[in-house]
Amino acid sequence: MTATAALVGVCALLVSASPAWASDDHSTGGWSKMFSPDSGIDPVRGDESSAVWQTAAGPLSQYDRNLLINVRWANLWEGPTSERIAQQTKNPRVRAVAQQLSREHHALDDVVLRTAKQLKVPLPDAPGALQQAWAREILAKTGAAADDAWANITREAHGTVFMLIAQVRAQTQNDVIRAFAQTADTTVMRHMTLLESTALVRSNSLLVGSMALAPHQPMPGAQVLVLGVAVALITLILSLVVVRSFARYEPRVAAE
Repeated sequence: MTATAALVGVCALLVSASPAWASDDHSTGGWSKMFSPDSGIDPVRGDESSAVWQTAAGPLSQYDRNLLINVRWANLWEGPTSERIAQQTKNPRVRAVAQQLSREHHALDDVVLRTAKQLKVPLPDAPGALQQAWAREILAKTGAAADDAWANITREAHGTVFMLIAQVRAQTQNDVIRAFAQTADTTVMRHMTLLESTALVRSNSLLVGSMALAPHQPMPGAQVLVLGVAVALITLILSLVVVRSFARYEPRVAAE
């Protein structure tokens, strides 16, 4: 077998193993496929290295790299799941929103792939376990129940990743990542508004989902917050005690 024939055979295997949504190369990401499974990406926490990469566009932090990974994960499950809902729903508004989300996740995935390639950041080629569980929960249902599950789970997922996008947008020192975060921010905010326009999103889906399984929580946990407040209060009280003690102190006049 010639080298060319062998290469064609390998490519055919990769294409046949890709999901239907990847027919235009969005699922495998083309070049990103070669980073798996030795890409260093944890299937739950993403890039676990705290190293800061030096690039022509500025320092590239762990947060920056994990933003690309998390948005990639979002595209890989929200795109095809929204497409399926658009095909099967009887609700005209749900169909319109799901079609738009599917199209825009395709477009956003193009931006992710270009940005990651420019910065040489390896990307996952399949949704994480958490995203796969969400997709299974939605697609296991039919009719109005599927519409409801899709609108609420997808809205909560968007709210969660929105926090990570906002944090990176505010703090990144990398010009390329800053531009990417701006694009992702605009897209995710629009998607949250569209999902809410279906009139299916409940108030508990507007809460930010748990970041316990996501890399690098943008906000500290409840225990850390309580401890921090307690330490601050104790410091304030001790400071007041010291100040009042000095205020009441009257030096004795030495006897002549």
